[in-house]
Amino acid sequence: MRLTNAPQLKRPPQDEPPEALARPSHWRPDIEGLRAVAVGAVIAAHIGFFYSEGGFIGVDVFFVISGFLITSLLLREIDRTGRVSLAGFYARRAVRLLPAAVLVLLATLAASWIWLPPTRMRELAADAASAALNVVNIRLAMTGTEYLNAEDPPSPLQHFWSLAVEEQYYLAWPLLLLAIALVAKRIWGGRFARRGHFHRRRMTAIAAVLVFIALASFALSVTQSAVDPIWAYFGIHTRAWELAAGALVAVAASRLRRVPRWAAALASWTGLGLIVASVFVLDERTVFPGYAAALPVAGTAMVIAAGCAPDRFGATLLLRQAPFQYIGKISYGLYLWHWPLVMIGPAILGIEEPRLRDYLLLMAAAFVLAVASFHLVENPIRTRKPLVLVPSRALAMGGALLTTALTVSLMLVMAPMPTETNEEAAEVTGNDTTVWELLDESSDVDMVPANLTPALDEAFDDQPTLYDDGCVLERDVTEVDEDDCWYGDPQGDKTLVLMGDSHAAQWFPALNQLAEASGWKLLALTKANCSLPDVEELDWKLERRYTECEDWKENAFDLLADLEPDAVVASAYDHKEVMADDPEQAWEDGWVTSVERLDEVADRVYYMADSTDLIDDVPDCLAQNPEDASVCVGDMEKAIVLPKEERQSLMDAVADAGAEVVDPIPWLCDIDQGTCPVVIGNILVYRDSNHLSARFVAELAPQIAVAIPLEAAEADTE
Repeated sequence: MRLTNAPQLKRPPQDEPPEALARPSHWRPDIEGLRAVAVGAVIAAHIGFFYSEGGFIGVDVFFVISGFLITSLLLREIDRTGRVSLAGFYARRAVRLLPAAVLVLLATLAASWIWLPPTRMRELAADAASAALNVVNIRLAMTGTEYLNAEDPPSPLQHFWSLAVEEQYYLAWPLLLLAIALVAKRIWGGRFARRGHFHRRRMTAIAAVLVFIALASFALSVTQSAVDPIWAYFGIHTRAWELAAGALVAVAASRLRRVPRWAAALASWTGLGLIVASVFVLDERTVFPGYAAALPVAGTAMVIAAGCAPDRFGATLLLRQAPFQYIGKISYGLYLWHWPLVMIGPAILGIEEPRLRDYLLLMAAAFVLAVASFHLVENPIRTRKPLVLVPSRALAMGGALLTTALTVSLMLVMAPMPTETNEEAAEVTGNDTTVWELLDESSDVDMVPANLTPALDEAFDDQPTLYDDGCVLERDVTEVDEDDCWYGDPQGDKTLVLMGDSHAAQWFPALNQLAEASGWKLLALTKANCSLPDVEELDWKLERRYTECEDWKENAFDLLADLEPDAVVASAYDHKEVMADDPEQAWEDGWVTSVERLDEVADRVYYMADSTDLIDDVPDCLAQNPEDASVCVGDMEKAIVLPKEERQSLMDAVADAGAEVVDPIPWLCDIDQGTCPVVIGNILVYRDSNHLSARFVAELAPQIAVAIPLEAAEADTE
């Protein structure tokens, strides 16, 4: 994101070439003030300031500003020379953006190493590498679409996504402008071409290309925001129109100077009002960017356009005030520093549940860091003549900074996770020793065993093979995969179906063992965040009713009607947002309806009650407490999602509907002590806060075999 401005003494436009340093007329106090408004909105949203949930639109304000300033620079260069110096353009961006960005990247990695769980370092280092390469938005979109990342805290480097979007845009836009300039010169130029006539045609061509980009990108933004909101939020394809909107204002700047002053003043205040209104009208439930982004984008474009014909009674009257001007000047650094402090600051202060006052203290620290980085790093480097006047030197400096950031990031990615214990636990073999025998004594384990399996830094990947095989379907999929998700004994005469969401999929390792040993085929019908009960639910990621889940369930029931399985194991995470006046009763009624439908098509239906949710990420907790694992042990009463009476009512209801109830809590918790261990023998029980590790579930096969006797089911059907 382009947030900085040149020193106030010279006040050149953003990314202004050296020869233009003496032209202060290009400096816009209204734009400087808009930067302050934008960064203030972003910070307010991130710290949970009163009624400012929509502050994320500050990023959209920056996109429009950047599109206007960069395009204005490029158009002046084309007017002056007839072409664009790509080396000069990228050299200027390297000098202005990279020093502060690399400083924040390295400082964030250092702070994360000291204060965050060691289990997070590899992912954070990968984030840093992708941020340095300006592809972190793509990485965030890809990891954000993975269902099992839902519980992960945001990356301290997540805010670099907006810089990545801008740089991706500016990889193509100067090249496109250069191509338009050269083609225009060949078609309309020549010795006898009139300059004014040639200039108008060239600008018309540029405007036409920008309109096409804006319309195409806006259409994608509208159509994709509801369907695939994470990719729509982070993607260049749905954000390019915002930069193009600013660029179109730059193209029209000369004509905008003719607008009557009173009309410009009215437009500027209206535009500023739209920006401010966006902060309070939009919130996290808004489908964004989509149509909603038009509100802040239009407002910003109006303020900038009105500033081409400034009036003393316009919004500049407010935006040019000293506080706005100074915050606008340091806004780039303020944007870079604030988010790492939001994410790491509470750990630095030793606060588990920070309040607004704590965040305000952290933002004061961010302000100090932004001031220091501006005066000690940003400003001295970007005004240094050897770099300003010689593009090759600036590019070399940028390359050195990027190499440093990448080297440090890759070293951290490959570094083993540090451990503080060499004590080994008794190995669970499944024969001589079982997790069941060790359960009652596991809540008092002190040391995280050195032979823990899976290892803490590998826990996230210890998931059922269903995920690698694509058999836990993504949200947008509604069709049932009836060909590729068969397991167990391929030659088996009997069929077992595992059906539900990720809390159903977690039982696959044990059920697959049983199916293979008993000569049963096993079909996995699982879908991300899709609850089996017949309810309408709100999906946390789609931020709307999860209609894809409802469609998938209907298709799954149709398949089961044709298949007529011998047994079905159904399960679901109980922590869902049900869209009903009485969500608890609707959840129970929905389970009853679904179990009755399953009972009509299957010989046996097993309802696997939900497992535990320890709320805090278990591998992270153990990594921070390697010598006292008992700190991470869960309280059984808090770990069971539903209240005791409500859970019992649900189990009784599904039993009356025809299902055999399997309660896994005795396998996971010490009932007498009321605790839920996280390490049993040398086995890690949880891969995150609420999903069991595949290794642990595999060791539960003997217990599950008693609760779900496939041999008995086979005998009953003869």
